[in-house]
Amino acid sequence: MQQSSHLIAGLPACLLAAVSLAILPNQAAEAQDQYRVTRRENFRREPRPDGRLLASVSEGAEIMGGENRSGWVEVTLEGWIWRQSLRPLDSTQYDYEVSAGSGENLRVRPNGPILARLSTGFWLQEVETAGEWVKVKRVGWMWGRSLELAAVLPELAREPTVGEGAGSTPARLETETSGGSRPTIDRAVTLGRSAMRAVPGGDTTAVLAVGARLTILARSGPWVRVRTEGWVHESNLRPVSTDVLVGVSGAEVRAQPERFEGRVLRWTVQLLAVRTSDGLREGIPTGQRYILARGPLPEAGFVYVLLDDEHREEIDRLSPLAELVVLVRVKVGCDRYLCHPVVELIEMLVRKR
Repeated sequence: MQQSSHLIAGLPACLLAAVSLAILPNQAAEAQDQYRVTRRENFRREPRPDGRLLASVSEGAEIMGGENRSGWVEVTLEGWIWRQSLRPLDSTQYDYEVSAGSGENLRVRPNGPILARLSTGFWLQEVETAGEWVKVKRVGWMWGRSLELAAVLPELAREPTVGEGAGSTPARLETETSGGSRPTIDRAVTLGRSAMRAVPGGDTTAVLAVGARLTILARSGPWVRVRTEGWVHESNLRPVSTDVLVGVSGAEVRAQPERFEGRVLRWTVQLLAVRTSDGLREGIPTGQRYILARGPLPEAGFVYVLLDDEHREEIDRLSPLAELVVLVRVKVGCDRYLCHPVVELIEMLVRKR
């Protein structure tokens, strides 16, 4: 994929911010702001277009602000990586080198969403360990125009977000306001930025913007139970069930089939055709209906998705090239002829374009 980390003359300095998730011990601490990566972007060792390419950072990744240098911002990638993809280093500054031949994913948490794809030979510092996972970090540089401010309320920055523990960034629900509505007792808008809590006086689950439109469902003393709607970037979500793995690539499944067979994954795939098995493919019985799909997106590989009676009618109504968000259980990680994963469909949603 073509990257955009090239020098653009005349970029206003006010549009740029230095970003850093963590500062190395020998660096001075600076004021920090939280930023979001707006498009997949390169992470380089030096702040210039020909600087050594170390990684590719995913769209939607959130990072903290640090030093600015001529349109480039200093960033520290910090996340979790599979221990078997690392080789220890004999170095005073770095602890590991990425040893996997095709690089490795850096994740928000073990088995969590992908934060970045690290190149083979990437040197890393260890932060902490958890079983077969290692939390690591590395300072580098990214092009500033690929970042946007992700404002967080300072007084709520240490309160828990949806489904996370204390110390996480609050979720933000921005809701558009409009006037002219008829008076009604069960409708309201927020007067200022407001913390929404799981129970009266309990943990914060979201921060609502000024003017967020709410439906009042119940009242208890000074508290009201409300419902609101908004949009959240998918990279900030995970399934409620901890058994579902998010961010696993097709390449990972093919490379380590025994590790993923029997596991439940959330993938996005593109419907190419619905077919009936002739019994030649491993794991697909004769007469079994299945989807030939491209993916998991954005990968260009193929996946065989086995259908049950519950989903056949819905699939038959879809047009070719429809994109589906699916929960699937891996039956065969790498079939013997073409090494395409064979998975069983559990649930699906059609993604609108």
